[in-house]
Order: sequence, then structure tokens, then C-alpha cells
Amino acid sequence: MPRYLNEITSTKSEKELNELIQSFMAKEGFVQTNYNGENVWKKGMGILTAPQFMTTEVKDKSVKLQAWIKFAILPGVYAGEMGITGFFAFAIKKMLKNRVENLQRLIQA
Repeated sequence: MPRYLNEITSTKSEKELNELIQSFMAKEGFVQTNYNGENVWKKGMGILTAPQFMTTEVKDKSVKLQAWIKFAILPGVYAGEMGITGFFAFAIKKMLKNRVENLQRLIQA
């Protein structure tokens, strides 16, 4: 299943959106890191739960948001990506899906 992708329009400025995203991600426990050459927000190491990933691209009062989960075969050893919809691994996906929905609401507010 591919990454979740959504482009959200907002009335907020680029600066406000960047500050909102930084604050939200920090509060939710995400850290910014480079993963396979891509700047991402990551939460978790894959020890007890699947690592959660998000990317945000702010441009012209809109935010392009991607979200996905990686399966961990071993801690730090990841397999393929999964989006946040669908029945397979729904309990794991639900945590990230709730965060994505909350962030989208904040961006649109």
C-alpha cells in the first residue's frame, strides 16, 4: 500500500505553517532526520511498534503531507512501506492516522 498523500490548503502564512508543524511534531514525539536521502519526521525505532514517518512540504499557503509506516523485521531493520488506510495492521496504522488527521485540522484551522 502506498504512502498516504494529501495537499492541504490553509489561510496561514508559510512561516506560521512551518512553526505549527514544528510544534506539533515535537509535541507528538517526532524527530527530524534524513532517511534514505529524504528529510522526514520519524517517531519510533521499531522495537515495540512500527516506526512512523511523515514529510511536509510548505508552499504557497498549502502543505503537501505524506505519511507511512515501515515494518521492522528487527530493531532498525525495516521492510516495505504501508500507508495509513486499509485493514491490514489497522491497529498500528490507527495511531499515525489519528496524528495525521489532527495535523490536517490544525493546518486548515
